[in-house]
Amino acid sequence: MPQCSYHPDVETWVSCGECGRYICPKDMKSTPVGYKCPECARPAKGQYTYVKPRQAVYGALAGLATATVGAWLLVASGVGFFLIGVVWGMLVGEAVRRGAGGHRGPTAATIGVMCVLIGGLIGGLDLLAVAMGVAGVISTLSWSWGR
Repeated sequence: MPQCSYHPDVETWVSCGECGRYICPKDMKSTPVGYKCPECARPAKGQYTYVKPRQAVYGALAGLATATVGAWLLVASGVGFFLIGVVWGMLVGEAVRRGAGGHRGPTAATIGVMCVLIGGLIGGLDLLAVAMGVAGVISTLSWSWGR
């Protein structure tokens, strides 16, 4: 009878759905496509990661600076604000992601959206910049959540 790859003293007939190693009930990780061993069940690199508080502050500062300058440019140009808003959102999302140490996910997306909204108020000194930055908010969400 086969033994568990991680616990040689335990007999089992269950194998990992990805690599085929035999695994005991202690090592089985339930996934939507069956049971996997602990190594195959780990999240793949590039998945969402936890943003530490210090990284969140750095991301917020970088995003707020980018958003404020972008909002000022949106108001100053007055032309093609939807296209500029998309580029603005991508830049804010990238600034938040880099400021947060390369982390992305729901926390980075929330920080990015808040930066766009607050930066729009600071840079435009009115709600016009925020209204024109709707495309920027959507772009920020998609860019900082994950490409």
